Amino acid sequence: MKILSVRIDDDLDEKLRFLMARLKKKDKSSYIRQLLEKSLSEEMFVVLCNQVGEKNMSAWKAAEKAGVSLRKMMKELKKRNVPGYDEQAIKEDIEYALD
Repeated sequence: MKILSVRIDDDLDEKLRFLMARLKKKDKSSYIRQLLEKSLSEEMFVVLCNQVGEKNMSAWKAAEKAGVSLRKMMKELKKRNVPGYDEQAIKEDIEYALD
């Protein structure tokens, strides 16, 4: 595991302490890792959905990059109103799956 040091301002620290108290979290490092994982996953979906929407990546490749199933990726695309499949994307996904 890598070590990352981050400085936070008083306002962010206050929010963190509030959440930890309400959620009964004891380990600050563990909780921050959870928050970071959640935030990074969301950011990955934003970027990957944009890539699919701009036809720079197929839904299949996006799912692989996100580490989720194609079904989950399709749900994310639908949730964000991104058209995920057209004829070209299906063709790319078939070619990709056969490699």
